[in-house]
Amino acid sequence: MNKILIALALFSMPVAAAPWLITPSFAAATATELGDLSALRTIASDTLDLVAKGDMTAASARITDFETAWDSDASRLRALSSDKWGVIDDASDAAIASVRTNGPVASDATAAVAALIAALDNPSMTAMPVGPATAVTDANARPLPCEDLLTDVRATTAAAVVSSADQPKLDELTNKGIERCNADDDKRADDFFAQALALMGK
Repeated sequence: MNKILIALALFSMPVAAAPWLITPSFAAATATELGDLSALRTIASDTLDLVAKGDMTAASARITDFETAWDSDASRLRALSSDKWGVIDDASDAAIASVRTNGPVASDATAAVAALIAALDNPSMTAMPVGPATAVTDANARPLPCEDLLTDVRATTAAAVVSSADQPKLDELTNKGIERCNADDDKRADDFFAQALALMGK
């Protein structure tokens, strides 16, 4: 019953109390110096979707599409703004490595690709540290209570600025996590919640 109430509380929140639901994407900011990066962002978003589905082979192929497109335009973009190009280039290197590594870890890849998308949206920011993914097990390798991670998701969501492009993915991951949490499947619920947190840069 408590889990059902948690779910209802999360999704009955009025829009006025959750302005991140209508926060516009930062994509427009990239047009000032680096031009239109929407095509690159689409590839990165496709990669994130494939990682979320567990199709790492397709994700690897899609991130290679990103690498090819990014490298082919590197000289022009770097000339426009070496600082902003550098922020995105660092994030792209991390994302490519996390997806194409042998035995990729979905939560790590999610964090790295989400950081790449954030850099594309706002290359003026300091490069986001990818760091270790959100812990989903205790010291004895047992799954953490999914209710604890849901609390983290709710708190982070309330404080985060989520782009309109990322909001559907965040909602999907949170919904799936709540579904598995209500089914007492802590392991899978924790993974969904960790991906949701990674999407918000945590």
